[in-house]
Amino acid sequence: MKKLFFWISLIVLAGLMLNIEQPLLQKYDVKIILFFEGIRTEFLNGLFYLFTEIGSFKVLLPVAIIVSIVLVVKKLYREAFFVMLVFWGVRGANRLLKELFERERPSFNAIIEAGSYSFPSGHAMNSTAFLGFLFYLLTHIFKIGKKRLFIWLAVTIATVTLIAVSRVYLGVHYLTDIAAGACGGYLFLIFIIYLYEFSSDRKVLV
Repeated sequence: MKKLFFWISLIVLAGLMLNIEQPLLQKYDVKIILFFEGIRTEFLNGLFYLFTEIGSFKVLLPVAIIVSIVLVVKKLYREAFFVMLVFWGVRGANRLLKELFERERPSFNAIIEAGSYSFPSGHAMNSTAFLGFLFYLLTHIFKIGKKRLFIWLAVTIATVTLIAVSRVYLGVHYLTDIAAGACGGYLFLIFIIYLYEFSSDRKVLV
């Protein structure tokens, strides 16, 4: 399954990179933005603003620091290092991609303001890699049953998905930005897992 997701992510990301300026993609990007504008309510505004905040630097950084401190206290120094590596590394990769494509953000009725470029979405890319790695560590450090494993997986996927969707709903990203961010984040996650496993002399299959 990991191998399948890896190749799907790679193909989708490459396809979007090569075709991001295609009129057909841009047409549907605009339609989706306008669709979300049409279903806005006070409740949904608050809900998606909350998830955008959860996926922000000012929330995820303290999470990364606290998790790292806990791991250091437990003498899991390598794990603490990799938590900070994935946190900062994926941000660096996202910044490079944004500067490479220089895609302007949607110029519609955005609810919030956002800086930098639009493609790929930082919130989607960062949360996919960072929260995905936290889930990975949880399953490898702690012995949890299949039921709890499924619950944590569902919570992680739901959180990342809502963070990503919030960016389109709030009007600061196109859907293609989100798709590219999620795929890029997953590929970066796999890369970090490879490094982590390599550092512990484990054999990993994508």
